[in-house]
Amino acid sequence: MEAGAPANLLMGVIAGATIFLGLPVAFLRGVGEKTRGSLTMAACGVLVLLIVDVGYHMIESLERTAMEANWHKLGIMSAIVFLGLLYGLVGLAKLEERRGAMKGEADALSIATMIATGIGLHNFAEGLAIGQSFSGGSISLGVVLVVGFAMHNATEGFGIAAPLAGKPVSFWRIALLGLIGGGPTALGALIGGFFVNEYVTLLFLTLAVGSLIYVVRELLRLRFASLTPSGAMLALSIGLLFGIYTEIAVEAATNSSRSGNVQSAIEIDFSRATAGKSMSVPAGCQVVIKNSESTTLEFESDGLFAGEVFLKSGEQAPVSVTNKPGDYKLIIEDTDFEPISVKVTPVNK
Repeated sequence: MEAGAPANLLMGVIAGATIFLGLPVAFLRGVGEKTRGSLTMAACGVLVLLIVDVGYHMIESLERTAMEANWHKLGIMSAIVFLGLLYGLVGLAKLEERRGAMKGEADALSIATMIATGIGLHNFAEGLAIGQSFSGGSISLGVVLVVGFAMHNATEGFGIAAPLAGKPVSFWRIALLGLIGGGPTALGALIGGFFVNEYVTLLFLTLAVGSLIYVVRELLRLRFASLTPSGAMLALSIGLLFGIYTEIAVEAATNSSRSGNVQSAIEIDFSRATAGKSMSVPAGCQVVIKNSESTTLEFESDGLFAGEVFLKSGEQAPVSVTNKPGDYKLIIEDTDFEPISVKVTPVNK
């Protein structure tokens, strides 16, 4: 086991455990059908945002590969997306067909289990980002990612528990659902410390999108029976807005922490003149990205570092380079700038 594995596992546990904060909703008693329906539709709004967020990263990875004209890699990734969506959507539908039509408590518990499974797949990919960040040496970024994902998991716990509100369900059943949804964060953080594979990450993101789409369909089918269309859409909108503003808060905290922790490191001073250039950096080092253009830019990578960086003109922020040697690209989103090619070299020990 890697030396940093216990720390990675601990950070993953912290990030994943907050999913239990939203689970007590399941223990609400005396909840009528309309209230339960409203809670479920609000949870549906959170899941809709999650589908958009995860789907964006899934599609973005395909777009980056297409821009590189790496057709062999694009073919593999397209096959992963196709199979992942097929398994996530059709697989769950087939499972429900085998179980037969279920009503009442069994129906609600089945839906909650599917929600927890979809969220767990997504959280495994988030855990990979946490593990990669800590193993690369960026403690401050790793902590920010842990806090950000912890906030997300708290809202996701509500999404799991809402269909069970007012239903007789045991404490241990709820705890198991929390473990299904939050546990993969810790597992992903542990694995991400010594193994990061773009195909594996894409597979889990794709499975998550497929399963969550199916779950949203089930939630809509169940709760429109107890709510008017306008009432259902109002509750869904509230959940969606709650998820959106949580996302905004996490992004603001992430970029604030990055901008406030610039230390001595290798600098990438980005401008039109440096676009398309090549450079080499040692694995696991700190790199400071500086925006020397006149507009705000969004910097992303294909595994060079975890997360995204938004920088206003003249701002700079540190990122932790992956500890996995290889060829990567620093991509400037929504512009015509050529990406910067970065070769990560092994560190001599």
